[in-house]
Amino acid sequence: VTGTATERLLREPLRSISARFLSRSCRLPALSRPRLRTRVSSLLLVAAFASSACGGSTGSPTGGPGSVGPTGSSASASPVVPASSADPRIAGWNADLDALLPRIESRHPDPFHSTSRATLLTAVTDLRASIPSASDDALMVGVLRIVALISSAGRDSHTGAYVWGEGTYPTHTLPLRLWKFPEGVVVVDALAPYASLIGRTIATIDGRPIDDDIATLEPLMPRDNDQTLTLLLPRFLLTTEILHGAGLIADPTTVTLGFAGSRDAAEAVQAIPTSAYNDWATPYGLHLPIRPGVAYLERSTEPLWFEATGDVLRIQYNRVTKLSGGQLDVLRAALARPEVRRVIVDVRHNYGGETFGYPPVAEAIADAAAGGRWSGGLFLITGRNTYSAASLFTADLTALTTVTVVGETMGGSPALFGNARSFTLGYSGIGIAVATEFFEAVPGDPRIEINPDLQIDLTAADFFAGKDPASMAIDAIAGLP
Repeated sequence: VTGTATERLLREPLRSISARFLSRSCRLPALSRPRLRTRVSSLLLVAAFASSACGGSTGSPTGGPGSVGPTGSSASASPVVPASSADPRIAGWNADLDALLPRIESRHPDPFHSTSRATLLTAVTDLRASIPSASDDALMVGVLRIVALISSAGRDSHTGAYVWGEGTYPTHTLPLRLWKFPEGVVVVDALAPYASLIGRTIATIDGRPIDDDIATLEPLMPRDNDQTLTLLLPRFLLTTEILHGAGLIADPTTVTLGFAGSRDAAEAVQAIPTSAYNDWATPYGLHLPIRPGVAYLERSTEPLWFEATGDVLRIQYNRVTKLSGGQLDVLRAALARPEVRRVIVDVRHNYGGETFGYPPVAEAIADAAAGGRWSGGLFLITGRNTYSAASLFTADLTALTTVTVVGETMGGSPALFGNARSFTLGYSGIGIAVATEFFEAVPGDPRIEINPDLQIDLTAADFFAGKDPASMAIDAIAGLP
């Protein structure tokens, strides 16, 4: 989700109309810039809409898009300016609101699939009335709320205002990485001087219960499904201009965090420019940090790797990229090894990429599975970061094979609006990503999520202990220690 992306968007020409799938580009703004594909039978649904470039490295959601963090100016509260017919600030915000819906309508194939045009116009009118008295951050949050209405019924998180990546609105970010575990929202990584906060569960933000803040922020978040909200939550909690504009903090330069079960005093955390945060956590910044020595985390940024241990082949598919013929041959050879009796495919870190790259991977697995020689079964591990092109891969693999899905519900939908194009509002600099096409891996799929056959949640205790409960559950099914 980025407006000023480091990676240039590329147009992928149609490869073959006679092929089972049609390649097209798509991305989750600031989260991922995946390229998505659609079946030929779905082409009529989108043929009337122009395909356009999308960002890149995915992620996504969403992606590991290019460098998109605003460099940021002062993080102090925006001043409230008195109303005046000649006030350039009022004129500027009015011009932005004038442009907002028309520019979305000009790009999106069905901008009112979740919320009626009348409701969106009313929301714009209400926000316009607040311009003279509201801070810039409050108005920015109002824009986020309006844009999020477009995806409120799901399937459309590629449409969103991701201010930590898109556009030029100056934002700042707390120098922490967060993850929502069953125990709560926990600090999983931190820049100096806040390393002592790692492992602590946040209970309050500027004295307010964090659960109340989450309830306030959720209407601002684009979504494919409810799990998308879990995926996006850390960036909304950490971006201080969002917290300030939503009325959750008084000062976006410093935020006081309170912690659960801690005898220590609350900690005042200084925000840093989002560009500096993105240099550290990556512009995506929604995945768990790499952990050397922990198998499922130490190579989570490699697009695809696999290894055989005894009769088990483990494939970690972390990004959807186009593999060379040689790489595919090596994968097919590994799948065909006679000693392999169980195959585990892990896409819990895969937040998208070049969508035309995943059909060969899905087909290689499906072809090998068709022989019926994997007596130990085929398993797929999914999670909140299974998004965009990876969610289409998941839908495809579950349609092509008999596979047991383990882990968390994926954050992407098996059918979704994508191929986002971005524009920037002229006065505020808020960047808006807008989906331009509809994609489905399986024609007519009514689902907005794929729930696992075996729900396995990663706890904070397991994470910090270096345990992988999803893999452990699969081993238990197979009767392994």
